[in-house]
Amino acid sequence: MVYNGLYNKAHALKVFEKVMDWINLERFFPKNMNDEQLSAFKTAFYKRFSLEAHRFYSGKMHFMPKVPLDGLSSFNVWYTPGVSAVSTAIRDDNDLSFVLTGRANRVAIVSDSTRVLGDGDCTPCGGLGVMEGKALLMSRLAGIDAVPLCVDNRDENGEPSADKVIEFVKMIAPSFGAVNLEDISQPNCFKILDVLRKECAIPVWHDDAQGTACVVLAGLLNALKVVGKDIKDCKIVFYGAGAANTAVANLLVVAGA
Repeated sequence: MVYNGLYNKAHALKVFEKVMDWINLERFFPKNMNDEQLSAFKTAFYKRFSLEAHRFYSGKMHFMPKVPLDGLSSFNVWYTPGVSAVSTAIRDDNDLSFVLTGRANRVAIVSDSTRVLGDGDCTPCGGLGVMEGKALLMSRLAGIDAVPLCVDNRDENGEPSADKVIEFVKMIAPSFGAVNLEDISQPNCFKILDVLRKECAIPVWHDDAQGTACVVLAGLLNALKVVGKDIKDCKIVFYGAGAANTAVANLLVVAGA
């Protein structure tokens, strides 16, 4: 409905925002389904809704100035000639890039889109929707300026190259305060993270591995408190040895498992 040409955009926006009332949305779902059917229906509904919503808004992130712009003279401060002083100050002390620019609050979300959610290799630009989603979470929940960057790291044989991602991240590092690796298939994800953590001057984090591990550990520790058990006395079974489970195992060992 929101993308129907019969509606003008202003009206469509009002209709769309009304539909986006997430709290009451489920009242429109069928009542005569069992839990399994309802779950499948919700998944199909939200996928279709997501596709139309992204088409309507052309993505979900944009960049806005945070400084006052009172007139053309403002550009003399924020751009030339005033900004020259910023460039030379950072030239003399690179650490000032974290103070005089937005670098300290800027995160690069880097992916080659080879392991996007449960959909596998989605081609380099196919991961943009997820990376924009991660940027949305960082912006909304933490006030972080995140930039989604999907890279084509395929070699001459069409295979994804870990070295290309490593080189890319090293090249963009001067513009960011940290790097979040996302949806990179194994075994490349292991090499990329290990090398960049050693050789990059800024923090590098693999969300699918370390992020998942942190959540699992937090949930496990709280569950053990409820049942009155110690992690060192527990037997833990892992199904598979991908990026997430490998990181989870390492962190649980550190935690005393």
